[in-house]
Amino acid sequence: MRPNHIYYLVSVDERLVYKPHPQDSERTVLTQEAIITVKGVSLSSYLEGVMASTISSNASKGREAMEWVIRRLNSEIEEFTATARNTIRTPMAAAVTEK
Repeated sequence: MRPNHIYYLVSVDERLVYKPHPQDSERTVLTQEAIITVKGVSLSSYLEGVMASTISSNASKGREAMEWVIRRLNSEIEEFTATARNTIRTPMAAAVTEK
């Protein structure tokens, strides 16, 4: 009996490697690799090509999502910092006017 589920026919091994940028310590270099194997299908090279194209076009979406999260976190940190500064200044200003 042969299983007819696609996950028995297709495998994708994906590897992401993050390294410090060689010239800029503030940046990170991401290398993404996907190895696609299609078994037991007469159009295996075609399917491998289609999957490789899809993975390649979607690779930038993951990076964009991570950059969005980082921007969002940085924005929230700036807001918290501004709030903390205002919270500290208000009691100090009140103490100065009371003297």
